[in-house]
Amino acid sequence: QICKALLVDPKVGLKQREQVGTSAGHHAEPFQARREVFGRNTLPEAHAVTFLQLLIAAYNDRTLIMLTIASVVSLAVGVYDDMLGSHKNDEVKVGWVEGAAISLAVVVVCFTNAINDYQKEKQFQKLNAKKEDRTVKTLRDGNEVEIGVQEINVGDILLIEPGDIIPVDGVYLGGHNMTCDESSATGESDAIKKGLASDGRDPFILSGAKVLEGVGSMVVVAVGPRSFYGKIMMAMRQGQASETPLQRKLDVLAEQIAKYGMSAAILLLMTLTIKYLVRCALAPEFPPFSI
Repeated sequence: QICKALLVDPKVGLKQREQVGTSAGHHAEPFQARREVFGRNTLPEAHAVTFLQLLIAAYNDRTLIMLTIASVVSLAVGVYDDMLGSHKNDEVKVGWVEGAAISLAVVVVCFTNAINDYQKEKQFQKLNAKKEDRTVKTLRDGNEVEIGVQEINVGDILLIEPGDIIPVDGVYLGGHNMTCDESSATGESDAIKKGLASDGRDPFILSGAKVLEGVGSMVVVAVGPRSFYGKIMMAMRQGQASETPLQRKLDVLAEQIAKYGMSAAILLLMTLTIKYLVRCALAPEFPPFSI
């Protein structure tokens, strides 16, 4: 009944030049009507992360923010000391060097992290594209042909062999001693035997399952984001990636370093301020440029 509803003969498969649902005299691409109703076996492109977003994410670190504040303070104090302070008469002005060096270090760290993450993102996209670049065997016009997984349509009759990774959802039609590992889709490690529902076996073959043994055929009933594996992938895109235990420990360590560093800086600033005020009180003029 499923094959009848999908307008496909399980012994012949789809026609290579099928024009189902098109009006007379109207030229359309093969399987266009099926793809308009059931979709293509491709997932929508994931939102690409821009280099600017990676740069902002790299800078969003408490240690780098603390160093930025320190560089601004150091640069302001150094410029003031060079222009109006004790080094105003020096030929070479070097008070700005320390603050500028800290700022340069922050910029280098941010750009290095952003470039590394950007390259990893591009490599990951190429790897995903390569992973989907494979072929499957199907029936078309009664002949066994190989097509790319992106060209699979709802109603196609797939021929399954040991070692195949099922790219779509389907219903078992026939075969011999077929066993699938659906742990990647369901989390269950036990192998599941497939067969006809009339024989009391599971006829549903989920996308992402691996054929362990046996051969058979199945009719495709769901592709792309409507398949079981496609729904999982789309849900993973929408969810936020959880941090690993190592990342959480490193975040705690970085936060502690930032707190201790900021506390030490505030203590040093208070000590130097008190020292400066005491010298101002003891000096004959204010501000005591000569000190």
